Amino acid sequence: MKKYYRKFFLFIITIIAALMLFVLNENNPSTNSHMQQTQEDHPETNVGTVLSSSGNVPPAAHAARAESLPNPFVEATKNKTATLSIYSQIGTNQWRNSPAVLLEKDEKLSLKIEKIAGASIRWYQIFPDITQRYNNAYWPNEPKAYQWKGVDEVSYVREEIPAFRGQWTISLYNDNRFQYRLPKNTVTESRFFSTFAGSFWYQVEVLRDGRILRSPGVEDNTSQGLAVDVFRLTLCPNKTDYINHLMGFFNVPGIFGSTIRQSTNYIGVDCADVLMAAYAKWKKIPNEKNYNVAMVVDKFSKASEFNLQNGNPDIDVLWDKHVRVGDFIAVRYQGARSYQHIGALYSDKNKNGSLDSSDIVIHAGPDPLHLSELKAGNFNGHVVILRPR
Repeated sequence: MKKYYRKFFLFIITIIAALMLFVLNENNPSTNSHMQQTQEDHPETNVGTVLSSSGNVPPAAHAARAESLPNPFVEATKNKTATLSIYSQIGTNQWRNSPAVLLEKDEKLSLKIEKIAGASIRWYQIFPDITQRYNNAYWPNEPKAYQWKGVDEVSYVREEIPAFRGQWTISLYNDNRFQYRLPKNTVTESRFFSTFAGSFWYQVEVLRDGRILRSPGVEDNTSQGLAVDVFRLTLCPNKTDYINHLMGFFNVPGIFGSTIRQSTNYIGVDCADVLMAAYAKWKKIPNEKNYNVAMVVDKFSKASEFNLQNGNPDIDVLWDKHVRVGDFIAVRYQGARSYQHIGALYSDKNKNGSLDSSDIVIHAGPDPLHLSELKAGNFNGHVVILRPR
């Protein structure tokens, strides 16, 4: 009996000791600081990352842990002037200090910041809000149609990329895909957002001694939108092809009456300016004019001309004979004196060899650059086909 009481007494002592040890650990500040350091130095434990070292933990648990930790970047003072530069490397080429990179299919892109001892680093992606329609000129259905009204303000969304937290050199794009999980927001969920081609913007912040050093970002916006020195990646699958240069303008806001500065620098475009900005990139010539549709029609030779109703021509129009991929298609609406909308032919969707309502056109205005079937692209009227060369 005494032996039984002795075992029971030892069991009680063990339980009490374990409880005391737990309380001490919970109140030990060094333990909490170590958890915060682990969160910063090992980004794979953050919610939303591509890779996770604890796959059995549900995402909600990661989020709760991250939200419970203090955010030193929020509490720090941010420099008013951008002093950091993002360096880029395509494949194994030399590192370059340039605010923009044009990347082709199958190419790899790495980014880096010169490491600063004792500092923490975070990477961000900047998204222009392409869900909104912007206009520098009055809309065609307004009393002052086409007249200048002033530069419209473009909205932007900035999101941290948790997968790159604590990393001074990152692999941004490889194997024809981004090396991190894109966040879900109103922009990335939009039908206009593209990941296979288009433009993407990035910023970096470094925390040192309670102050944030940064690369150019939304803080440096001008009256015409995002500053041109904000780091931009433009995915152009084939640099020798016009239509691929045009696709580099995916994810750029649609701005009716866009300016040369906006269209040249991927800040905003309308239907005519985006075609001519891409043409200048393709031909490697300056983009020196604000084009309207009539000016584009006057610039290039006509390959074909017909009427379009419900997306179908009133004559037989054959691919590779009368029209080609990359040809411009401009429309003059019924009763109008000049051409009012323009896009580029993208593909013979049903591969029947004839231009018809289901074929694909790429165009902007009033929405961002996007693909649509010919019958849904507002091209009904008198149409002229132009051949940029």
